[in-house]
Amino acid sequence: MINIVSKGSNIASVNITGHAGYDEYGKDLVCAAVSTIGIGTLNALDELANESCLLTMKDNEINIRIIKSNEISQLIIKVMLIQLKTLYEQYKDYIEIKQTEV
Repeated sequence: MINIVSKGSNIASVNITGHAGYDEYGKDLVCAAVSTIGIGTLNALDELANESCLLTMKDNEINIRIIKSNEISQLIIKVMLIQLKTLYEQYKDYIEIKQTEV
């Protein structure tokens, strides 16, 4: 499950949890793809927009919370969302994306 919270045109937070269920644990290509996109995004935010985000990763969960929105953090998050939505188009039965606005 991918939960995205927006405030206007800005992304406020992203939470990625669970497994895709495409294949057995350890062989699930969809889960691996989502994890790779999420971890790559964490790394990019940590290096390029470190002070604007709270980043956490634990077993089966990636959390990104924007605490001080800026152009760089929003661009990185929006690139991540494009990648996730592209993956969703190919694997709709295995990825759930929920977007809410506050």
